Amino acid sequence: MKWKIFPKRSDDLIEQLLINRGITSKKQKEQFFNPNISNFKKDSQIPNIDKANRRILKAIEAGELIIIYGDYDVDGISASAILYKGLTSLGAKVLPYIPHREKEGYGLSKLGLEFAKSVGASVVITVDCGIVAIEQAKFAKQLGLDLIITDHHQPQNTLPDAFAIVHSTKMCGAAVAWCLIKEIIKKDLELDFLQFVALATVCDLLPLIGLGRAFAVEGLKIVNKTTNLGLLALINESGIRLGDIGSYEVGHIIGPRLNAIG
Repeated sequence: MKWKIFPKRSDDLIEQLLINRGITSKKQKEQFFNPNISNFKKDSQIPNIDKANRRILKAIEAGELIIIYGDYDVDGISASAILYKGLTSLGAKVLPYIPHREKEGYGLSKLGLEFAKSVGASVVITVDCGIVAIEQAKFAKQLGLDLIITDHHQPQNTLPDAFAIVHSTKMCGAAVAWCLIKEIIKKDLELDFLQFVALATVCDLLPLIGLGRAFAVEGLKIVNKTTNLGLLALINESGIRLGDIGSYEVGHIIGPRLNAIG
């Protein structure tokens, strides 16, 4: 077999691979080999975060129950974990909700919203879903629920009528959730949660360039020294070792085990 590279721009393999990824300038190469989230501040500044956080903090102060409405894949599970752990660290009353794959399917459902109302919740925060939930958002309003949507999927021409929409297509759902609460939690938790963002970034097949690469690289450093009991148990059961975990181990060994839950 003889490989043909098209369009061939360089005889240097690394240089050619960078060109294939659209990386040509000195600055782009530096960010590729030494990725840092701080280099992508503009990409991680998402509208409506302040409005959403004000409602969250008001709910915490008033003792309101907050439902985190997740999804059953790695991204949804990771995003749910970030918000659950982050909000409970602030003293919030929080209940995670993962929809039943067969009974409810993907995304925000009326069944899930009815559950939120039945348990006395007043705020529902979606993660990794909700940006196309037009009818469901109307139903949430009818039930008297304040709906905060955090998502990364492509929107329709019309957006849901929610209390706040925190949306970006430049990252995975877990990263959007992380951007939402990183300013209101302690710095050590903000950094710790990057391990869940890394899992989601790799397993949701985001391109490992730019901001996605920075999330993966910085998060994998934390994964490799994690003290999270659930993640440690999963790593040990998988037969891999801390210090050896890269994107392959996440995407082909850890991720499928988390996805199997769905």
